[in-house]
Amino acid sequence: MKIEALLTHVLKSGVEGASQKWPVASLRWRNRELFASVNAKALRGMLVCCFCMMGVGLAWQVFSAVGWLSSQRVALKQLQFEQTALRNQRSLQQIKSDALALATEQRKAEQLEYQLALDDLLLAWPNSVFRGHVIHHLQHMANSQQLQIVQMKLTPLPNDHGYEAGLLSFSLKGTKLATYSFWHSLNQLFQNGTWTALIWRLLPLGGYSLEGQVHLLWDAEDAFTDTGVELQAVTRPVSKAKELIEDTHVWPDQALSQMRLVGAVQSVATSNKESVWTLLQSGRHIQAVRTGQYLGIEKRRVLYLDTQGLWLEGGSGTDLERPSSLLAWEKVSP
Repeated sequence: MKIEALLTHVLKSGVEGASQKWPVASLRWRNRELFASVNAKALRGMLVCCFCMMGVGLAWQVFSAVGWLSSQRVALKQLQFEQTALRNQRSLQQIKSDALALATEQRKAEQLEYQLALDDLLLAWPNSVFRGHVIHHLQHMANSQQLQIVQMKLTPLPNDHGYEAGLLSFSLKGTKLATYSFWHSLNQLFQNGTWTALIWRLLPLGGYSLEGQVHLLWDAEDAFTDTGVELQAVTRPVSKAKELIEDTHVWPDQALSQMRLVGAVQSVATSNKESVWTLLQSGRHIQAVRTGQYLGIEKRRVLYLDTQGLWLEGGSGTDLERPSSLLAWEKVSP
């Protein structure tokens, strides 16, 4: 009730005030004196300015929304977007540059390794020593160039004017540069050879195919070089020594802790203890050893066999002071 009374009082006061002021204002309006004062003119000017500013602002917003005017905010966002794109592009270019530099260094290393292998081959030609491992080296050269080997073989031919003859046949697939480099290397390697066939063609699915045959002559007596026979003479004792080492050293890649004594064998024709063979087991493999041989990674020399087991020498070099070790029987002594 109080709020309704307050509203009634306010309305009543407003109506009374309007009733008192309205005749005066109406009279002054008719006499054109309502806005004649300075304050009225200032108020009217302020209202006109406010309406003009509101109209200009509304027009600016409409034109900006339509796209006729470019605002500073839109321009700033566009500039930030361009800067971000430039930074991303620069990072991508740096990554590509680093990858290209790494690939270049790797390619240089592969080319150096390939050239070193080729130089090693050039030193041996045309010795007959080189003939035994020429296929292996050529396969290594092809693999280093990432070539697919379809066929590669060396066929012996009858001797030609005192030389051992052979026919090298090969068929490879790969890129244009790789096949050309392999052909260039062969042409440089076998300077004394004669090309009987050479086909280099583009494959339907991409890549290139290199097929060829080279007639080679091998100097068995080393008439023009002095390395082949010397290499044969040097490698022969090494091969014999290697065979001797392999014969005297049993299971050089196995540890003694993995070996078990499972039996012994002796010839019926003699009673000499040195003719006794001891049977050792490592995993699923069984090996026979005798006195004097070396055993395992530790390289312990076999001494003798008795009822306790197999006695091994203490060691070699700085291990001579170590006591003899024993490989006991797996189950019971024979």
